[in-house]
Amino acid sequence: MSDHPTTYGGEPAEGGFAWDDRAEIHAKDDGQGLFDGAKGLHEGSFLEMVRLMMAMTPDERRDHVIQKLGDRMFTVSEIEAIAARPDYPG
Repeated sequence: MSDHPTTYGGEPAEGGFAWDDRAEIHAKDDGQGLFDGAKGLHEGSFLEMVRLMMAMTPDERRDHVIQKLGDRMFTVSEIEAIAARPDYPG
């Protein structure tokens, strides 16, 4: 489901993921905090970050998370589930 609500009733504007939202790959335990925006290892669209994470070995992948626009953090298990979805454009 999209993270972007419509102006009417706060319902999602469209189904599916907002693949073009900005996102960053972070070290899993980077501490977040005030300078969190400067701690991103890679940045691009959410789709690009999912692709990049899935290109990592499973050992590399488990040390990272994706932070999507709006402070939504995706764990490795969530990213793997997203990549396995039938609507994943990967």
